[in-house]
Amino acid sequence: MLEEKELAKLLARCRAVPLTQNEYVATDFVVALLETVMDYQNATTTVQRAGRHFEDNRWDEIRTLDDLERVLERFPADRDGNDALAKYLWGYHHWRRAQELRGLVGYFRERNVTDLGALRAWAVASTSDDFVGHIKGLGNAVYHGLVMRLGVETVKPDVHILRFVAGAIGRPVDDLEAVEALEEVAKRLGLSTST
Repeated sequence: MLEEKELAKLLARCRAVPLTQNEYVATDFVVALLETVMDYQNATTTVQRAGRHFEDNRWDEIRTLDDLERVLERFPADRDGNDALAKYLWGYHHWRRAQELRGLVGYFRERNVTDLGALRAWAVASTSDDFVGHIKGLGNAVYHGLVMRLGVETVKPDVHILRFVAGAIGRPVDDLEAVEALEEVAKRLGLSTST
């Protein structure tokens, strides 16, 4: 946690940021998983186009975790197979994202998280320690993005957030410091972390 002096600097910087509302909460289990692997470090346009491709071409075929697993099984779990899978799901050659999707699907299958209700319950009860290190390529920022997508009040510690906090307090911060500090600042300002 930041020192009180650093929190005061961050609080002052946050007060100068215009308020926005981001109330997006996932309404579909499969889409939540797909967005989890597509949404980090990708341009918004890419994510939106990938989502539209899935909705236009795969929506009826892939409605459950079982459906998604059947599709994953049709493609080899190597670079070429993952590239073909990514093209099939999203219309893009994001083979690494397809590989991460395989890991995410396996992670949730092992925990019997098989529908949106179970995913929301997992998001509320889990911590980043429960997630980070279990799926190659998916770390703390992806965890926070996923649980936020499911309605949990937190902060996604992406590169922009880390730079903002570091700039406000005058030193680098790690993911945990940034999340804890911004959650505390939001509480002191009487705001939601999604504001």
